[in-house]
Amino acid sequence: MIRVALDAMGGDLGPRIAFGGAIEILSRHQDVAITLYYSPCSGLVLPEPHERLSLVVCSDVIDANEEIVLSLFRRRQSTLYRALQSLVDGSADVVVTLGNTGAMVALARHLLGVLRPKLYPALIRELYSNPLRCLVDLGANVHCPPSMLVGFAELGAAYIEALSDEAPKVGLLNVGVESSKGSVVIRETNRLLSDRTWPSYLGYAEGTELFEGEKNVIVCDGMVGNAVLKASEGLLSFLMGKFKGLGGASSLFETFYQTERRHGACLVGVRGNLVKGHGCSDLPAMIGAIEYGVDIARADLCSAIAARIFD
Repeated sequence: MIRVALDAMGGDLGPRIAFGGAIEILSRHQDVAITLYYSPCSGLVLPEPHERLSLVVCSDVIDANEEIVLSLFRRRQSTLYRALQSLVDGSADVVVTLGNTGAMVALARHLLGVLRPKLYPALIRELYSNPLRCLVDLGANVHCPPSMLVGFAELGAAYIEALSDEAPKVGLLNVGVESSKGSVVIRETNRLLSDRTWPSYLGYAEGTELFEGEKNVIVCDGMVGNAVLKASEGLLSFLMGKFKGLGGASSLFETFYQTERRHGACLVGVRGNLVKGHGCSDLPAMIGAIEYGVDIARADLCSAIAARIFD
């Protein structure tokens, strides 16, 4: 049985999205059980009872705009804290949340611990799934020295190996492929990756290589990765809107959106499986995020990455 801990309070549209997503997932998967961590609010309608659905009432919610301060680690009755604690207790296989990214990363490091000292957790997003191609980091880390970027390359490569039959081929996102281009940090990262036997490093990647080419792990700092991701998704949504009603073109974009993207990102580098979905997720996106969580729990992604990192 795959046990999902779902933080129901993180999304912009409220817990009803999490409730609806949980019920849909349970109807699709007979080997999945879900625990919903929620806080009562006015007008909230609870889902119908289900033998594989548990409801846990929490007295606290960490809002999306809250800063990461010391008191965060004392808020043990928040929905996010209790969902993550279920990983520590061994009562869940994966946590899914639409909530505060910074709080999730901070609490995950605090409660779960990291796979290896000085290997910083990172958010990985699948740009598409067949063949598998990933972007890392997406915002878990903003100020990244070369050693941290090398760690992202390791985590991304281990992710590819765990979830596909492909060999990881790493590229470092830069403003050009010439050796003279890029910041001091980027050029030093390039030197460090070039000296390694694993993962296989193919050099600098320009923005055009995000969606095509032989590199299947694109590494960057979290500021750049988050901007790239949001711009790409914004463009896709814009084009879908422009082509709406034009038949074939609209269907093409909708097919890509629904079948070639997982909803959410995976936090790797901590001792547990975590999925972070968009705060603005609607019901289909919530379902997609939970599906993603079920997939990585089936693969026992955290253990697979740990085994490769320590190989």
